[in-house]
Amino acid sequence: MTDQRRPWGWAALAVVLALLLTVRACGGGNSTLRWTLDGRTISGGDFLRPTMWATGPTLAITRAREVTGYDAATGEVRWSVPLSGRVCAASARPAGDRVAVQFGQARHRCDRVAAVDLKSGRKLWEQPMPSAERVREGQVVISEDVVVVDEVHATAAFRLDDGRPLWDRNSRDVDCVIQELASGPALVAGLSCDADKGKVRRVEGIDPDSGRAQWSYDVPPGYVVKAMVSSRPVVLGLDGDGSGGDRSRYVVLGPSGDQITSIDIAGKSSLQCYRGPDRCNNIVVTGDSLYIRANVRPVKDDKERIFAPIASFDLATGRARWSTENPGGNHLFPIGMDGGRLIAAQPKTAGGARGQQGEPPKLVAVDPATGETSILWSLTRKADFRVRSGADRLYAQDRFFLLKQLVTGKEGTAFRAFGRPDE
Repeated sequence: MTDQRRPWGWAALAVVLALLLTVRACGGGNSTLRWTLDGRTISGGDFLRPTMWATGPTLAITRAREVTGYDAATGEVRWSVPLSGRVCAASARPAGDRVAVQFGQARHRCDRVAAVDLKSGRKLWEQPMPSAERVREGQVVISEDVVVVDEVHATAAFRLDDGRPLWDRNSRDVDCVIQELASGPALVAGLSCDADKGKVRRVEGIDPDSGRAQWSYDVPPGYVVKAMVSSRPVVLGLDGDGSGGDRSRYVVLGPSGDQITSIDIAGKSSLQCYRGPDRCNNIVVTGDSLYIRANVRPVKDDKERIFAPIASFDLATGRARWSTENPGGNHLFPIGMDGGRLIAAQPKTAGGARGQQGEPPKLVAVDPATGETSILWSLTRKADFRVRSGADRLYAQDRFFLLKQLVTGKEGTAFRAFGRPDE
């Protein structure tokens, strides 16, 4: 007897395949997740604060004892630059496709520095730190083709092209020490003096070639420096100190360290800075504009929760330009500029009725002229926690990367790469 159900079986299979293809084309489910890395792959099972960079088709990540370049679309390893020690720190952003890495035998023995070309996947040079003492894990920046490494007891500079030592500064037995650095077109240092016990209340512009101070700016009373998010123009994020801690201020300085304007923000700062004041989430500085996640806590209005928007300010005048109307009334976290748009991440929304999951996290484009928002594509639900906190966020060439800020090797997925649903 002929099985009459078989044609219906093939028809059902065709319908299922068509639905799956439709879901993928629309960006539903996990369709935007391209590749991942687990914690042990990145850290080798040890404690590590990794850094990632995107340049062209390559996404590079510092691993336990190397810098590895991956195909940004597929995750295939393109190249690997081995290092003769454990990675301690690295520069936050590339300078002409080149980065600098500090490494050594342990976190208290980070006595070497190297430059790596991300485009060719090769080490350009390697140099020892000039201090004969134990060199601790520090901060690495690149400014005007000069690599500067700052650690607890010393600061040293090297020429980016060939690694030639330029200058070094001993931090022992001096009144004020370099506590943190900001890189980019100019070199800016945050200083802590004896009476401040590690708090930064003075900022200096430093000549990268000589290490000499070119100008100085004293932070207003009642504030301390939390972030140095741009070096040209210099943009400082200040937090209230002591009893006035529940406030923040953004200060813009001119080329000579003179204050151009200041922007006062009510409430506790929403900045999340890690491994240096130039690595902060929830803030973007570009051209003549400052974009920040406002410091407003969620409130209830007519039984609907209203979350902090992204606000835009004019750096020259300090005037507010606009604030976003967040899609669905949910959080928005500014990430960076791309193609003339401000890119932001939106966490998942809560479900309405019991059993409903709500909307997954999304990427959102914001018009820098008007603040109008449009949803780009959805992310996977498992990315939600890293979208909110604890991850370095990077958007480049229509791809979104999430890298956990602290990797121990015990966690599962520590890195996620997303692409357009139609990629």
